[in-house]
Amino acid sequence: MTTIVAPAGYGKTSLAVQWYELLKADGVKLCWVSLDSEHTNQEAFLLALIDALQTLLHEDGADAGNLPAAALLSVLATRLRKIEGPLVVFLDDYHFAQTDATEALMAKILADLSLEHVKLVLVSRSPPRFPLSALRLRGEFKQFGVAELGFSDAEAGELFAGKGTHLTEEQIGSFNRRTEGWAVALQMVSLLVSESDESDSILASFDGGDTDMGSYLSEQVFEHLPEDIRQFLIDTAALPAFNHSLLEAVLDSRERADLCESLAEYALPVTLLAGPGNWMRFHPVFNEFLKKTASRRGVDANRALNRAAHWFEARGDIDRAVHHALSAGDANLAARIVETAGGWRRVYATTRGGATLFQALSGHASEIDLARFPLATLGLSIFNAKAAQLAAANHYLAIADRVAAGDPILAKDVRVVRILLALYTDHWASAADLSALEDDLRQPDGMELIHRALALNMLSYNFLIRSELDRALHYGHLAIRAFRDGGADFGAMHLYTHIGQAFFLSGDCASALSAYEELICEAQTNIGPGSDLDAVGQVLKAEVLSMRGEAETAAEMLEWALPHLELHDTWFDLLAAGFMAEQRVLRMRGDLLAAHAAMDRIRATARRRSFERLTRLIDGERAMLLMASGDLDHAIRHAEANGFGMQAVASDRANALAIHLRGATPAIFWTRTHLALGDKVKAREIFDQFMMRQTQRPHVPRAIELALIEIEILLAEGQSEPAAARLSDLVLTTPLADYRSLLRFGHPAALSELRALVKHPTVAAITRQRLQSLFTDADVSEEPAVGSEDGSVFTGRERTVLELLSSGLSNKEIGRMLALSDNTIKFHLRNIFAKLNVSTRTAAVTAARQKGVLDR
Repeated sequence: MTTIVAPAGYGKTSLAVQWYELLKADGVKLCWVSLDSEHTNQEAFLLALIDALQTLLHEDGADAGNLPAAALLSVLATRLRKIEGPLVVFLDDYHFAQTDATEALMAKILADLSLEHVKLVLVSRSPPRFPLSALRLRGEFKQFGVAELGFSDAEAGELFAGKGTHLTEEQIGSFNRRTEGWAVALQMVSLLVSESDESDSILASFDGGDTDMGSYLSEQVFEHLPEDIRQFLIDTAALPAFNHSLLEAVLDSRERADLCESLAEYALPVTLLAGPGNWMRFHPVFNEFLKKTASRRGVDANRALNRAAHWFEARGDIDRAVHHALSAGDANLAARIVETAGGWRRVYATTRGGATLFQALSGHASEIDLARFPLATLGLSIFNAKAAQLAAANHYLAIADRVAAGDPILAKDVRVVRILLALYTDHWASAADLSALEDDLRQPDGMELIHRALALNMLSYNFLIRSELDRALHYGHLAIRAFRDGGADFGAMHLYTHIGQAFFLSGDCASALSAYEELICEAQTNIGPGSDLDAVGQVLKAEVLSMRGEAETAAEMLEWALPHLELHDTWFDLLAAGFMAEQRVLRMRGDLLAAHAAMDRIRATARRRSFERLTRLIDGERAMLLMASGDLDHAIRHAEANGFGMQAVASDRANALAIHLRGATPAIFWTRTHLALGDKVKAREIFDQFMMRQTQRPHVPRAIELALIEIEILLAEGQSEPAAARLSDLVLTTPLADYRSLLRFGHPAALSELRALVKHPTVAAITRQRLQSLFTDADVSEEPAVGSEDGSVFTGRERTVLELLSSGLSNKEIGRMLALSDNTIKFHLRNIFAKLNVSTRTAAVTAARQKGVLDR
């Protein structure tokens, strides 16, 4: 036996007819029996089969109309045995004749071993209820249902082809998925669009309430049902899904809830959902028809939804409770449910967080009396901050703050959210707020676990951005533990960002990478690849890898993750880390044009998010990039015009390394500028004053950077021995290999000078070997230019200066030809002399010709 079972409109009979015609063409003996409600008793059912067989027999059959059922069954079996060879009997619309009596007959027919040559095909809206286990065990049973009958996107495209429509493949596929491949809906729409020029609007508006579709469902499905089933369908139409327990609460009747168990008997388009609880739902098109029918009959859909919201809340399913409350039009009920369930704490709940919950609530915020639900209002504040809607975030925070006046417990909630918003708006949390936060933690009575975890999180972050890295790590680990204890893995994942950065800045890149890999793994497992937290982990990991000189691996991560963060949930430090990593990658590739373009892109993001610190970071790095590319005059003009002028060198805050974790400060820029100009005295003066004003010890990558600058100053002063000692000390006391990209980001000749310094006799052999391996790695990433025998490289601008120099032109003449100042020409010459290891113009030209840099 084969069964083709599906609700009305899935093309069961169409499939059976096509199958029948194929078998007929192959010469197979066939019999087609069309059943209806007149065949529900055994005698009528058997007579229908006997009559249908008559065309296959070569003799007139005796009249069997007055025989009892047992005798008719014997007659049927006898006549079936007379037909030689395989026989396929199609029973169409079997559901109309399906009763306990007819099911018993079917079981007897299937159990008769003398009829093994008979193949039965049941076409029905409801599955057979007689035993099938024996047939299954013998491999004699096949079944086809909605999964097989539903149209694929490609099949839907074939159906619409040639109908004169202007619909795209994407539109047809989208509609097919919306109707779940229901053949009758597709056929109905294909006819409508073939008769109209408004294909797009027909497709967009079509549902079960459409006139033609509604008539079909009413005539073919709804009107044939008993009144109690019809009323059940109307009363439950508003529910997105239901099971017996929910229906008891909504219908306030166990007996009426029991009707859901009989829906399959009526072959209604109902889908049993996967997972526990025996949940089911109506087909979307049928559901729309039921909703329209309920509305016409005056049924209050909100009543069922409201009761469902309370039922879900009682079982702790807050998301679905809120969804049903909002669907019922009761936004205050939704807000009350969120408030009772912890309010803003739901943002960090479970493994995925509660963003969708507050997204739904945010769409109805104007309908909510927010002052009654301050914890939910704080949740809206956090959600909007994460979505970069900072004005809305501050608006909701202000509402909750007013309500908290005079309520010390609620004031703690407002305080921790206010400090969190400082992160997203890139404002410094006040010392008073941080001190109060620590006091809150020392008095934990009444502080819910997730509240405590977020407070620890905020302390970890704020100590990180103040370079108090040990305290950042301490509070970070406590926060992870608190989030885990509260079952909020989503909240815990955020801590890897602070902990990883603290490790990175402390000089422990291995632990930083471990933290970021943990974040990426958990984000991809709990939320999915491509999520905001996945992108955060990729960007921070790329920062470490780019610092280690692994440019291509870092670039691959940044390619999708950094643009993602520019548009989604992020804060200043993450964008700063991604920006600096991208700049390192592009400069290691020698693609300075792309580096400038990347700055323009990130600057637009900084402006859109009002991240002034990010704008300042970009401006400083722009000046450094211009200097590195040889355009010193432009670098100085840019610095002067964007807050990095000489006057900023004296600003303590602008040069405080404890709060400027990344990028150049004015003092660093002008130290390097004077070095590039050959003014070693001014460079030393600025650098020493800058170092004296620091109130904290710089973090490890910054300490390495400063040590390299000091070595450059010593070399400019002619103090090669102290410079060599300082370089040796740097190798022995810092993890320089993990921050090797810093070796190449001084002035253009710095790498050549450092490479030469390695050969100084005071440098120990083992230290020299380690340094040479680091410099070899740095050489590989040098920007492409003309090569020389000793591996020195020249930029395109330096080659042009060399060619003009070989023509006997003076500095002024070269400057006029290239539209550059005397200072910039001196800057290029200094770099050229250093790379060729000469000290005069004539020697430079001679050496360049000997090395093949210039034509002889």
